[in-house]
Amino acid sequence: MNESHDREVIGGYLLVIGGAEDKYNERRILKKFLSLAGDEKAEVLIVPVASDFPEFAADVYVQAFRNLGVANPRVLRATSRQDIVQADAEKLLDGVNGVFITGGDQMRLVSLLGGTDFADRLRHMVRDTNIVLAGTSAGAAGMSTSMIVRGESTSHPHKNSVRLSPGLGFLKNIIIDQHFTERGRISRLITAVSFNPYNLGVGIDENTAIILDGKGILEVYGQGSVTIVDGSKITFNEIAEVADNEAFSVCNVQLHVLRDGLVYDYRERHPLQPANEFLLPDLG
Repeated sequence: MNESHDREVIGGYLLVIGGAEDKYNERRILKKFLSLAGDEKAEVLIVPVASDFPEFAADVYVQAFRNLGVANPRVLRATSRQDIVQADAEKLLDGVNGVFITGGDQMRLVSLLGGTDFADRLRHMVRDTNIVLAGTSAGAAGMSTSMIVRGESTSHPHKNSVRLSPGLGFLKNIIIDQHFTERGRISRLITAVSFNPYNLGVGIDENTAIILDGKGILEVYGQGSVTIVDGSKITFNEIAEVADNEAFSVCNVQLHVLRDGLVYDYRERHPLQPANEFLLPDLG
């Protein structure tokens, strides 16, 4: 898993949010986004095209970032693919050090952005500069190369519980699921990983985020937890042998549940235990 062509290529940071982040009170995750992007020097671009109501979504985040000290957040204002194709991507992204993709529908997001000059420029910036790219809910799911677009919250994994399609490709071998614990999505994430155990599954709770850098570090940040499904050591997997509506067996799936502040090495695929944590008290 550590060959260079297999690695996520991240010049700055990816901030991947499980949805429903606080935008009005403590706003911890939004503050973290701005901190990573340079605090008072942050030049922010909001991408609301995944939303059914992109103008409304844009206004919500413009106001949230203004309240946090960003004087003039930029917005990719588009309601169609034609709008994005005709947009001046170079001007929109010039000088930007933080891009925030809102929630909505990840299929809409990818079908509008995919293959455009804007998406291509943004991808190169993520790889070659220290830009911070954030996405929440659909904006988080769309970062994957193999993206969950639909799926059921089932009591057990079965073959047709999840539908995958190509995403925007900022994350090569990591599949993101969001609203994770709140909507009971563990079964569909296990199913998604079972289709190709090479991929690492990451389920993110609401008002919770992961921060990824280019060195293999994934840090949990926020109110809830992050569930990591690692299929790289699977010893038995019959997903290809069952009918679409049938349950299947899979053995030796590794599962990690991490809270705020804990760190996972997504290249070597193991958690990094904090020093002096989880030690028994001295009762002597």
